[in-house]
Amino acid sequence: MLEGGLVWAAVGVWAVMGVYVSVTDLREAIIPRRACWTAGGAIAALLAGAAAATGDPLRLGLAAAAAASVALLLELAYRKWPEKIGYGDVRLIIVNSLLAGWWGIPWAWWALCAGALAEWPIAAAALVREGRTARVRWAPGLVAGTAAILAWRLWTEGPTA
Repeated sequence: MLEGGLVWAAVGVWAVMGVYVSVTDLREAIIPRRACWTAGGAIAALLAGAAAATGDPLRLGLAAAAAASVALLLELAYRKWPEKIGYGDVRLIIVNSLLAGWWGIPWAWWALCAGALAEWPIAAAALVREGRTARVRWAPGLVAGTAAILAWRLWTEGPTA
C-alpha cells in the first residue's frame, strides 16, 4: 500500500512539473532546467522508496535504464541537430521516461512516441504556416502524450504492477 502511494506521489510531482513547463514553454519558449531536474530528483526518490517498499530494487534500475536509453538517443539528436531540438525538451523527455519506465523500458519509448504524436498536428500546422524555420513548443505535447501513457498504465496495471 505504501509503495502505491509513493508511485502516485511521483505521478503528482510529475503532473505539477508538466503543467508548469508546458505553460512556461508556451509563454516564454523555454523549458526550465530547475523544474525538470527538481521534479526528476523527487520522482527518482519517490520511485526508490516504492522499489524499496516492494522489495524490488531492480524496478528502479529498469526505470533508470529506460530514462538513460531515451536520453542517449536524444543527446545524439541534440548534438547532430541543435537547431531542431532544444535541450529543455531533452530534459523533459528524460523525466517523462524515468516515470514511464517504472512500468518497463518500452513504456518510456511509448511515452516519447505518444508525446510526438500529440504534438504532430500543431507542428505540421506551424510548418505549413512558417515553413522550415517554424519553431514548435513541444512541452505541451510531450506532457500530454506521457500523461496518456501513465493513465493507461495506472488503469491497466496499477501503480506497482
